[in-house]
Amino acid sequence: MMKYYYRLIMLKLLKKNIFSKINRIPTHLTLKEKIKLYELANQSWGNLVEVGSYLGASSCFLAMGISDNKTNSKLFCVDTWQNDGMSEGRRNTFEEFMNNTKQFSDLIFALRGNSENIVTQFDHKISLLFIDADHSYDQCNQDWSMWKPFLIPNSTVIFHDIGWANGVKKVVAEQVSPLAKKEGSLPNMYWAII
Repeated sequence: MMKYYYRLIMLKLLKKNIFSKINRIPTHLTLKEKIKLYELANQSWGNLVEVGSYLGASSCFLAMGISDNKTNSKLFCVDTWQNDGMSEGRRNTFEEFMNNTKQFSDLIFALRGNSENIVTQFDHKISLLFIDADHSYDQCNQDWSMWKPFLIPNSTVIFHDIGWANGVKKVVAEQVSPLAKKEGSLPNMYWAII
């Protein structure tokens, strides 16, 4: 049943002219993870926050999901765009992000800075939170703790790199999973409805 459902979503995405372009944006996400982001965003009914946006691949799949569900949702992308914590080293990636996401400029709002600074000025409720930034326990826990109050009931939360990052695993096990009404995972991605 799940394989059939996955194929249906994949066929829907392949029909989109934009799919091949955004699927080529460099990322650490697998194709299944990109499709899951699209699916979860498509089922969302409010604003979304992505903490850690890198070059915009995940942002585009999230934006395409909210675009297809015909809501007035917005995607707020929070990042320094200095490649902090990335294996390829520090560099300014903001212009590359903006170029990669320009087809969704009406949906994506880049909030440039550290998460702890951005959150103090944020004033929207959200129905989906995707955390894919610093994977240390302290920082991941801080991102979760700071953004959790903005979630409305029955929101979706997503964590990337749970397959290898012990900090992410610990935050999910201690803080998120106990709140979950429903959970799912891929080898390196976790999501829950809370």
